Parts: sequence; structure tokens; C-alpha cells
Amino acid sequence: MKTVGQHLKEERERKFYTLDEIEKITKIRKELLEALEAGQYDKLPPPTFVQGFIKNYGKFLNLNTEKLLALFRREFSDAKFPPRILESFSNPVSQNKFRLTPPKLLGTVVLGMIIAFFIYLWFEYKFLVEAPFLEVTEPVNQQTLNTPSVLVSGRADPDSKISINNQEIQGDLSGKFSQEVSLSDGINTIIVTAISKLGKVSKVERTVFLR
Repeated sequence: MKTVGQHLKEERERKFYTLDEIEKITKIRKELLEALEAGQYDKLPPPTFVQGFIKNYGKFLNLNTEKLLALFRREFSDAKFPPRILESFSNPVSQNKFRLTPPKLLGTVVLGMIIAFFIYLWFEYKFLVEAPFLEVTEPVNQQTLNTPSVLVSGRADPDSKISINNQEIQGDLSGKFSQEVSLSDGINTIIVTAISKLGKVSKVERTVFLR
């Protein structure tokens, strides 16, 4: 009479499955499958778990699991095969183990391209609707001076047109600018503007006093 393991092995080989494939599908370690097919019950965990292996394995192969389990109960002898817990059984095949397959790789690439496309659209949107960057570091607002001129400096978007009191000035390649501006007695208002290629305007105003 054929053993449970022989029935399983013959059906697996008839359907051209490898033990590696059965391991992936049933989540049963390969070494446990080998022991089950060989009828080496001394290398397997307690019979309750072995019956679970047989049921899952047989169900996948479309075998009559009730007959397989009945055959196993006739074969098995607690006295002959004392149960023990294997290290491989205490660390079963992880169902969440990541395996990189061509479909997963393709999906990752496509997802990355979609994300990159939306990031590009976001930057383009910001460029179209937002005013250009403008920062004036000197002079400090409400500053009082004793000299007839003041240095106006700061930074703006490199592509923007920079003006101080409606007088266009030239910034460097990084957008930094610096310009001496003459002052008159009393209150002086200094207006710095940056205009983008699309006509968006940023403006910073400083008030200084000349004594």
C-alpha cells in the first residue's frame, strides 16, 4: 500500500510541480515537505500539525484529503515517531516575504514615472502662478543713517527683472544684487521689485531716515 507521502509525491510530479513551488504556495518549509513525502515522521512536528500539512498539500493537488488523513492515521505511531518541534517549523515561511518579480518591477517603474510627472506638474504650476522670490537684506527697515546714500542688497530669482525705485538693476547669475541709492533729508522710501518672465511681481519696501 502506498504511503501518504508517496501519493503526494506522485501527484506532484505528475503535475510537474517542484518542491520549491509547493513551498511558496502552501507556506510549508521545503525540508518538511521532503520529510512528509519520504514518510520520515520523526523529522516532522507533532501529528496535529502534520495533518494540517497533508490537508493543505492534498487540497492544492486536488486529492481526497479525507482519505489521505485516514491513511496517515494508520501509518503513524506515536511510539515509533515521537513528536518534536523543528527549528524550521518554529520559523515558517513568511507570507510577507518580498519577491521582486517582473510585474512588480514594471509596476514600481510605472509608479515612479507617475510620481515624477506629478512633481513636475506641481513645480510648473508654482512657476506659473506664484510671484518670484525676492529678499532684501539691506537696509533694515526704519533705519536711521548719517550718510547721503545707502547700499541696497538682497537676492531674487535669477530669471526675474529687478528694479529699485523704478530703476532697473542687474543681478548676478545666482540672483544676488547690490546697488547704492542716494538719499534725501528726512524720510526715504525704497521700493525693490522683482518681475518674472510671466509678469508676476514681488515687492519689498524699506523706509530709512537721513539726519
